[in-house]
Amino acid sequence: MSSERASLGLNEEQIDLEELVIKGQKAHKLTLDQQMAMEREGAKLGFVSRQPKKRRRVSPYTAQFGGKCREGIKTLFQDIGEHLGCYDTETLEKAILALIQKEGLDKLENRFYEITK
Repeated sequence: MSSERASLGLNEEQIDLEELVIKGQKAHKLTLDQQMAMEREGAKLGFVSRQPKKRRRVSPYTAQFGGKCREGIKTLFQDIGEHLGCYDTETLEKAILALIQKEGLDKLENRFYEITK
């Protein structure tokens, strides 16, 4: 047996990578649908996203308002707020205002605007 290793062929004919690059062509940008599909397929294969997890912003409001709701309503409410781009408290205020306007409660609408000045 020989004590020398077999050659990896690295010193042989070099490949010029510049020949493989198309000049003047920009990188293809994935659409949102393509990105989502790629992430789903990657998750099936066990790949995980390296993107930082989304963190919910801390609300600047101080008055407590709590209540019980059905399973899944809280996350639905938070998703609505995220879609609107506002805090949970702002989402609640918008929902209250929409309900007041839908029911035609003019006195309460005036009171709402006084509170939220």
